[in-house]
Amino acid sequence: MNAIQKNDDYKMISTFLFEKFGKVALTPKETASVLGKTEAGLKQDREENIGIPYTRLNKKDRGKPLYSITAIAKTIVDNQIKIFNN
Repeated sequence: MNAIQKNDDYKMISTFLFEKFGKVALTPKETASVLGKTEAGLKQDREENIGIPYTRLNKKDRGKPLYSITAIAKTIVDNQIKIFNN
């Protein structure tokens, strides 16, 4: 997939998520529903410093984690596995 196609895919998914949720950052529950993961799985990823980048409200260690829709879209697109037919 070339860079232009990736950017188009990022934009398409981000637009869809914004239209669905009406905001630019999603809670762990919302993010889990989009990705088909559990909230516990996202929490484990955060604890192990892997997975989707996130922010915390007020920059506090215990602040509510939020995932930007662009980070979610990038994760979906960048982790696609392409199947090539012979």
